[in-house]
Amino acid sequence: MINVNVRQKTLSVIASALLISACASSNNSKGVSVDSLLPRISASPEVLAEMSAQERSHLQLIATNLVATLVQIPEMRPESATLQISAPVTSFGHAIVRAMEDAGFGLQLVSADQGRRYVSYSKRLSETESGLVTDYMLAVGKVSLSREYIVENDAVFPSSLMKISGTDSIADIDLSDNIFAEQGGNNTAFISGAQSTGVANPNLRVETVDVFDFDELPQDKRTRQELVFAQAKQRFFESDAQRSAPDLSRYRKHRRTVLIFDNNSTQMMGAANKQAVRLLVREFSDDDVMVIKACQDADGSDQPSMNRAIRVEEELVGYGIPTESAYIAPCARTSYRHASDDSPTPVELIHYTPK
Repeated sequence: MINVNVRQKTLSVIASALLISACASSNNSKGVSVDSLLPRISASPEVLAEMSAQERSHLQLIATNLVATLVQIPEMRPESATLQISAPVTSFGHAIVRAMEDAGFGLQLVSADQGRRYVSYSKRLSETESGLVTDYMLAVGKVSLSREYIVENDAVFPSSLMKISGTDSIADIDLSDNIFAEQGGNNTAFISGAQSTGVANPNLRVETVDVFDFDELPQDKRTRQELVFAQAKQRFFESDAQRSAPDLSRYRKHRRTVLIFDNNSTQMMGAANKQAVRLLVREFSDDDVMVIKACQDADGSDQPSMNRAIRVEEELVGYGIPTESAYIAPCARTSYRHASDDSPTPVELIHYTPK
């Protein structure tokens, strides 16, 4: 027989444990931890600890939005750009530096504004007829991004277009603004789009995004920061692959190598493939072209193949090959691979030189 008092105490302990667990889950759903914003290169945890988890979540969204835009600017490719930064001392600085690390940028710690690609940032608060609006700015060398954000009902949303200066390449940029909709909203709306500072461009797409309460996702179900960056990089390479193909009749085939991926879904190159690319690029000159043939799907469309081709182009860019010198070839009907086929997958890499 179970003692009634013991049983009541046991039930009380279980109820308390469930309540604590529920509170923890509730807190987690409303923000992010200090560790999520701590840069690896240099950090002061106490700066972030003074903020609420919700405020940290807002900063992470803003930093993600700015850095995901930055990686789509050709001269700011993470695979080829090493940036100079000073040790962050503000909460926004911590969020920016951590986002740049997660986006794959090489960072060099400096004691002052030294270097051609020195990172600067600022946060300015303004009182407007719409309430308090904060303008966040991120600059790398001559490239500058700025956008206004506003807090509504414990969620942060853009309240202006993304202003971009220092580059002409903004037409194909996707701002990844869907991450703000995942907070949910009470019939909230915000503007989405980019503009060159001081220059009107009728080809740029601007739209209004409506956000409702049913759009809200729990914190652990929202799009992770590293996935936002991966998608932004992929969009850059996909846009780059759609440009006009080089006239290969003006070139001769100099060298060819075949990279073998372990299966049809992996993007891991492995040591042998990396060495093969390294050997191939040693003889590359400014007027040469690299052609990547990855797609062998029968219907002419294969996203895993595109992902592998993009991974190979990233590797080429990492060795200093300009993106305009690397071309991803369209699908060739050389073989048919069933969706269930998990056998090793080839990617052909061909080095062409002018005739």
